[in-house]
Amino acid sequence: MNQSSCKPQLILLSLLLCFAIPSLRAGFVETFEDGTNDGDWRLTTSTEPVIEPDGGNPGAYLHQQVDAAIPTWYVPLDTAPTHFLGNYARRRIRAMSFDLNIYSGSEVPDRNVTLDVETTFGTGDFTQGVDAYYVGTDISRFPSGWQTYTFRIDAASPVIPPGWVVTRGNGRPGTDADWQALMRDVETVGLELGTPGYFYPFWIWDLGLDNVRIGP
Repeated sequence: MNQSSCKPQLILLSLLLCFAIPSLRAGFVETFEDGTNDGDWRLTTSTEPVIEPDGGNPGAYLHQQVDAAIPTWYVPLDTAPTHFLGNYARRRIRAMSFDLNIYSGSEVPDRNVTLDVETTFGTGDFTQGVDAYYVGTDISRFPSGWQTYTFRIDAASPVIPPGWVVTRGNGRPGTDADWQALMRDVETVGLELGTPGYFYPFWIWDLGLDNVRIGP
């Protein structure tokens, strides 16, 4: 094969790579359009969530009520297949974000949105696993309308990233090795409307969730 015939093929290959690389790095967003719910996102101790066709940020969104002290949007343990669980380190996950609308709930001091990531290492027993959380934005006074909350993860980090608190299932402080093990085997993840270590009154909440993002 001569050089002139190779050039068009090389150009085509280069163009394909240019389009492929951004798509790999773009991550995944669950918008709940067309009735999808990757990860089976839901609130704790509540009825089934409803995908509303409009009113989201924009378009469809996940809508649910719950009677709870700390309402939590979460992916149930070992849900599969889903983009939101698994080996974060291999995928080099660096961030998650959520669009949240608090229609009603309990406004009290010291309430923050918190991202919680857990594993049982396949045992189904949380006392055998590792938990990590990051305390985010203060929502003691509810903001109006849809708000975006973003959390840095840095799953490939060899040490516990700043702001993260890691705990073993037995209650002991986690180590850098525990962080690495968790990031290789995430079994459940949740967005909590509360700050660990604080107690809140039970209340009936009305919440919307949209545009759940995960990626590098």
